[in-house]
Amino acid sequence: MAVMTLDARRPRSIIAIASLALVLSTSGCNGDDASPPVAGPTTQTPTPTLTPSTPSSPPSPTTPSTTPSSTPSAVKVTQKRPGWALDRIDQRKRPLDQRFTTANQGQGVTVYIVDGLFDVKNPDFGGRATVGLPTGTACNLEDGTNHGLFVAGLVAGSRTGVAKRAKIVSVGDSYQCEGGSEATPAQRTARIVKALDWVAENAKKPAVVNLSLNIADSPPTFKAAVKQLIDKGLTVVASAGNDGEDACQHPPAGLPTVVTAAAMTQTDEDAGLNYGRCVDLYAPAENLTSLADASLSPNRLITSDFAATSWAAPLVSGTAALYLSAHPTASPAEVRTWLIDNSTKGVVKGNLRGSPNRLLFTGGPL
Repeated sequence: MAVMTLDARRPRSIIAIASLALVLSTSGCNGDDASPPVAGPTTQTPTPTLTPSTPSSPPSPTTPSTTPSSTPSAVKVTQKRPGWALDRIDQRKRPLDQRFTTANQGQGVTVYIVDGLFDVKNPDFGGRATVGLPTGTACNLEDGTNHGLFVAGLVAGSRTGVAKRAKIVSVGDSYQCEGGSEATPAQRTARIVKALDWVAENAKKPAVVNLSLNIADSPPTFKAAVKQLIDKGLTVVASAGNDGEDACQHPPAGLPTVVTAAAMTQTDEDAGLNYGRCVDLYAPAENLTSLADASLSPNRLITSDFAATSWAAPLVSGTAALYLSAHPTASPAEVRTWLIDNSTKGVVKGNLRGSPNRLLFTGGPL
């Protein structure tokens, strides 16, 4: 029997961030020797600003790149003091440098968030987010977090996302969160399939489809819906799952050409969630800051203090968008190969239980 789950099901608490010091100008993130965002009142929230930087010297807030870039319009952009996760994935080694630098920002790419509905008018999307399929409702976790909004913020939020100029489309697939709906497992799976079919029919390429969800089994209709996305040239990124089990048992993880993300902690440890040969790479998944509704946090930022593969997958989706921005005709297989080949090898610690020791990396040649 298929059972759909959104991958943020463990006991959790959320820290409302009154102000996260984010200035987009030369790159950054909280590192080993930097304190993570803390709650508390402040006088103001800085307004993010973007400026290009030089690639061969310490980032400059005013000087554009003078070396050839992967696309004619690409220019390196750096963010100072983002959350630790962005800082970790743009460099190979620690200590972290409190900067997050990318060669582009995902412009020209659309990321489809198949999830509960969320507020696409959140200011951090800057008008780049729309509703595609308005079915279902929001998935609000017991602490108040809107699952879809948190995921979308990690993909493309102006303060918290990897690909800050990518477009976002909300594709409604759920009726409340797991355990909060009276729908049967078969009905929940059918709703996911409907959402995937909508994306396959309506997606504008280049595109990424983020699936921060799992089902316990893989009925033929679900497999066919995922395959249809890939056959149409859409890169699919999925969460490995949170049950501490073999990810191969929790589709879409491990389906052919799907990029499957496992969870890493803030200390580069395996987070103890799903694992195995169906995992493609790890991404940060603990103590991440992303977007919230204003009713939950006045400045619309919250930090989750638990690990979830739901949070790892959107970082991978954002990185895929960076690559597709530079290579808009790349196939899903080519995007997956680049993510794997470009990853940082051998830095994830702990018992990986058969998972490949690869950490998501946004740098390197696009």
